[in-house]
Amino acid sequence: MKKRISIYICVMMLAFSFAGCTSEQSEKKPEIELQQIKSIGEFAVLECYYHNVAKSDTMKKVLWWNTDRRLWIEYTGIVKAGVDIDKIDMKVDGNTLTISLPKAEILSCKVDKDSLTEDSYVVEKHGLGAGKITADIQTKTIRTAQENLKKAAKEDNELLSQAEERAKNLITDYVNRMGEATGETYEIKWK
Repeated sequence: MKKRISIYICVMMLAFSFAGCTSEQSEKKPEIELQQIKSIGEFAVLECYYHNVAKSDTMKKVLWWNTDRRLWIEYTGIVKAGVDIDKIDMKVDGNTLTISLPKAEILSCKVDKDSLTEDSYVVEKHGLGAGKITADIQTKTIRTAQENLKKAAKEDNELLSQAEERAKNLITDYVNRMGEATGETYEIKWK
């Protein structure tokens, strides 16, 4: 009998301790925070790969001969598009969230170094004074190609639109999940 009473007491104490834990947790509702929205914006980056050819063409005349030195470098460029997370802002008015989301922009643009192999370089020389293709010429050619790639990506309205839409979708999913967790329904107004 004493064992049963002590078992009942232990069970009751455990039940009250669980009930105490549950009530403390249910009082504190998770809130939608600007920092969390910014974190989502950081992960909403769209990464695209562009296949391109960089070209360097040098022509000069040595005496009466035309000399030619051409270089083609085939490479893959990686462009990342997204929103500037420092410009994201949010105002909360009850269950209405007004989120200021900046236009998407090109965040980075670089040449994928793994795409550069010996087969990526094609050199053509004609004439006596054509000269060598130096490392400086190769570097300058890649740099120019990278600038051209960034310019082309900035003009790619579809890419920028997709990056902006991706950020909106991920933020909307987060807000909806927070609403499900708290039992609230949130309305998002984009600004």
